[in-house]
Amino acid sequence: MGIRLKFWFYLNYWWLLMLALIGLCALAAFLQHDFDFKLLAALLASFLSLIYFLQKQRLEETKLFREIFAECNKRYDKLNDSLNSIFDKPHETPLEPPERAKLNDYFNLCGEEYLYFTLGYIFPSVWKAWYNGMIYFMKNPRIKAMWDEEKESDSYYGLSFPQVKSCDQQPISCLPSQGKR
Repeated sequence: MGIRLKFWFYLNYWWLLMLALIGLCALAAFLQHDFDFKLLAALLASFLSLIYFLQKQRLEETKLFREIFAECNKRYDKLNDSLNSIFDKPHETPLEPPERAKLNDYFNLCGEEYLYFTLGYIFPSVWKAWYNGMIYFMKNPRIKAMWDEEKESDSYYGLSFPQVKSCDQQPISCLPSQGKR
């Protein structure tokens, strides 16, 4: 909820600040019989300073988002072919050590993406797309089994995949789709 509120505020802060300024000016005019323009100037200066601060903060967070987004997508792109190869193998085939290493890399990436989202650096729509891609891979019994082993280590910042059923249980939703993200 807090993350969505933050992004909602960034989209609507102009209107909120304008309403606050109008309200403060009206309150100041109401409370003072002889209206002091110094007070109005101070309120306006405070308002403009707050707008500058919020714009600067939003710009810095947008730059940080772009860096995180690019880095995560770059790391995912390096793993994509391996993940699809693991996904496409028969479900009863045991995972080979190199496959386990690739899945560990992927799980670490997923955990980091989740951490960035919970800290408010990733837009909710981006997180939803990333999470849907994670769910796609978690429907594979081989990948899900390894995830179930790994999640016991509590190494993924609280990331979980509640009620994900394997492809064996939901064959229609597990049609091959290369590069799902």
